[in-house]
Amino acid sequence: MEFRDDGTVAGDYGCTSFRMKAELEATTLTLGEDVPVLPAPSATPAPPEKIASCPTPQMQQNDIASSTGPDAQKPKAEDLGPRSPELKDFEAKVKKFFHRGQLKITEKKLERQPGGPPPGSLPQLRNEHGDVATLTIVRSPDIFDTKFRLDGWEVYDSSDNVKSAKDTSFEFHRDGTVTGKLGCNDFTAKVFFNGSHVFFHDTQLTTHRTCAAQNMEDEAAILRALKRSLNYRYAGGSEWIHMRDDVGSEYRATGLRFRSATDQ
Repeated sequence: MEFRDDGTVAGDYGCTSFRMKAELEATTLTLGEDVPVLPAPSATPAPPEKIASCPTPQMQQNDIASSTGPDAQKPKAEDLGPRSPELKDFEAKVKKFFHRGQLKITEKKLERQPGGPPPGSLPQLRNEHGDVATLTIVRSPDIFDTKFRLDGWEVYDSSDNVKSAKDTSFEFHRDGTVTGKLGCNDFTAKVFFNGSHVFFHDTQLTTHRTCAAQNMEDEAAILRALKRSLNYRYAGGSEWIHMRDDVGSEYRATGLRFRSATDQ
């Protein structure tokens, strides 16, 4: 879930997207009526699993396209494609939690680790029936103030370093673009952050230099990955970003590993 400047809270219950009017005060969150979900970019996803953990981006777009119709306030999880029974149950619980009255904002104190720094806390939401949800930060604002390098590839249950990582750079901007260098040439792309997912699209080279063979090989591989417009589940901050292709099976997942340029 994401608290947006337009007075709404948006996100997904697990897969099914939502967007609601919201009033955020010091100690309470009041969720109002549903409003149309914001559109996602076009994407060319990898073939989905027969029973996927989430619908493919194309399925999500189909649902978004229908969100402006007469049934916009009544999204149906079953219309978004096949998914696991466990996820259906989870989505139902999360949706019920949000729609059971005003939410009180509290905090969960974390336990102190032996020899560690003073423990912090995590925000919690508590509804009027005593149900509690603990929140963690998915995206740190520092992502937009840091130059990253593409440090490695993640393939299934293993990883491999990008050999020309020192010649790559990725800078994410708040206007929804990313610029940098793919090993030889400069590039630009659009990025769409949606909850714990991110899409790259419209990736283009803006220069046409020729470099060492290894750099050109790495650049071609990175460009192919970005142009596939995969549905990445991500987490990160000022020091690193991990992205894993959300294909419904960890055994088929591929990913990208970024590290702050100042750490290398």
